[in-house]
Amino acid sequence: MAGPCQVTVKPVIDLANQAPVDGYEIPDRLREATHLRNPVDMFPYATNTSRRKDIDHTIAYLDPGDGGPPGQTALENLGPFIRYHHRIKTHSGWQVKQVFNGIFVWRSPHGHHYLVDHTGTHPIPGTAA
Repeated sequence: MAGPCQVTVKPVIDLANQAPVDGYEIPDRLREATHLRNPVDMFPYATNTSRRKDIDHTIAYLDPGDGGPPGQTALENLGPFIRYHHRIKTHSGWQVKQVFNGIFVWRSPHGHHYLVDHTGTHPIPGTAA
């Protein structure tokens, strides 16, 4: 017989039925759903699978008190990034759109486009500026 062990029981997460929230902070259930949908950093060619990634709003969050729409913190507006890639997304010439839930299209500062999903990075031919 094995010795005592600690068991954590978590509810089943339905990725197709995650209710959005109005606040900027990401609840644990949406953080976990984001990781389950996209376990790897969503920057082109990234490989980090850590659970300690930043969960970022694809479309920048705007407080509802300042005119932002409700429900901005939703699975289809969240993506996992290591801090460095999060900063590149926020403060450089890279642009991203989440065209479908969990599918990201990036545009590099040089005009190259990349589709990034749960299967990896796929360059989009003929997109250089």
